[in-house]
Amino acid sequence: MLVAYGPDGSPVVAGEQPLERLQRWSQEHVLYCPNCRGVVYVRGGLEKRTQVHFAHQKGECAWSTESETVRHMRGKIVLAEWLRTQFPQSKISLEERLPEPNRIADIFVAHADGQRWAIEFQCAPLDVDAWRVRHAAYRKVSIQDTWIIGNNRREKQEAFIETIIASAQEVMFLDPLITPPRVWLRWTVSRETVRNWQTETRRIPSLEEWAGHSGVGFGATLSSQLQDVRLSADSKLIHPARSTLEARIGLLRAMKDGQSIDEVTLEAYVCPIIGETAFNVVLLPLIRAYLRDPDLLRRYNYGRGYWDQPLSDEDLRRVQKARTWLERLSQQGFPLSRLEKLAKEIPLVGPYAAFANFMEMLLSLSRSETDSQS
Repeated sequence: MLVAYGPDGSPVVAGEQPLERLQRWSQEHVLYCPNCRGVVYVRGGLEKRTQVHFAHQKGECAWSTESETVRHMRGKIVLAEWLRTQFPQSKISLEERLPEPNRIADIFVAHADGQRWAIEFQCAPLDVDAWRVRHAAYRKVSIQDTWIIGNNRREKQEAFIETIIASAQEVMFLDPLITPPRVWLRWTVSRETVRNWQTETRRIPSLEEWAGHSGVGFGATLSSQLQDVRLSADSKLIHPARSTLEARIGLLRAMKDGQSIDEVTLEAYVCPIIGETAFNVVLLPLIRAYLRDPDLLRRYNYGRGYWDQPLSDEDLRRVQKARTWLERLSQQGFPLSRLEKLAKEIPLVGPYAAFANFMEMLLSLSRSETDSQS
């Protein structure tokens, strides 16, 4: 165990006191189990290459029958520090015995607003029925339980992990034995999301498909450092890369369903990639030109016009104006090669696909000019 009662009856966390002091208290038999109140002793330390902890003499306490790995002990300490950083006003304790639901939570969080969380770090296999009993017991007394899994189980096809994902729609795997601690965040995604991701040119999470007790599903996984992940007010896992990607997918869905081009939506989608300058100097004027006459460049048709309709003088003047604008963009640091890259960031969905084709047709003017000069 990582928590004991000290000589004055207050909780003592292993690793938060000097080892010499803990060893002296241990020799004086003034460290006590927080559950059975029996005497416990200090174990571990740098010389023994194990995490400092407290232990009974073998078989003394019914609450301490399970052996605990270094990974599990270290993980609880790492997670407690992670939570203290995020919730400095909350009371965060290790190995808190809860009379209801008659369990010891690995980490217990008591928020000022009355919310109570139990964070369980599971490194050993767990029967699904046993997990459901624990989960139901926590929820019965209004404690939000969050289950974090040891990375030693990340590649295992275990029913209880699948059950956690089905319940929470996400799970986090933790390796607490490296510095800084590393995590793998896995969450469920829909087929539509997978299809939308395929239109993305940015880095996306790794994707996997599984067939389990809950049927065929899709999951996404992001690897990161623990410090990059946060818990929301409703105990949901937040990762900035995941949040950014989900926001982009939301924008992409809105553009797909839109009836017309919306400047604000396109700006929000492309600016994180191309920057405000490129949007304002290149795409915004082009959007407005397109909205004035979306059919112009289709009529121009690479200089051929319609087969039964010659180009009008007005069309020729506007095409020449477009060529002049392209030359000016090149002088401003937007040559053809850069414009072609910008065009690829316009999603080929809804009304934006036609706008992307409009830009492609416009760039053909610059290509034809370059080809004629060569």
